[in-house]
Amino acid sequence: MKKITAFGICLYRVINKKNIEILLCKSVKSELKWGLLKGVSENKESSIQTALREFEEESSIYVDKKYLENYFEQKNTDKDIGIWLVDINNISNWGQYFTNGSLKENLLSWENSKAKFYNLNNLPPIKKKQITLIKDIKDYFENIHQYH
Repeated sequence: MKKITAFGICLYRVINKKNIEILLCKSVKSELKWGLLKGVSENKESSIQTALREFEEESSIYVDKKYLENYFEQKNTDKDIGIWLVDINNISNWGQYFTNGSLKENLLSWENSKAKFYNLNNLPPIKKKQITLIKDIKDYFENIHQYH
């Protein structure tokens, strides 16, 4: 069996040094677990092309590749996950996509039942294949703000 790799984007917003939020989604198949917006490559796409396309398909939000920041990865038995950070302030008119921290329902893909921002200090249950990935992202932000 060929190993699958999925790529996506972790959109984040800094409220203040102690309050950073990331956009998570809950798939229609998942009752409790949340994860990042991502998907698998199509037609020999690069990892970056896949991340940008999948994020836009799942959120209706276009991201220019010049705004991709740090890359994080979690290796799993059957499906590896690779994610780039993107600051919400690099999204034009980002407020039009959200209501009270949630992605507007009409912008969600058929794959997700909900997408909303969660504070890194108060995350919902995370999908097993992304637990280490999200922990690494959380640690990254904690380390950045520890020294600023």
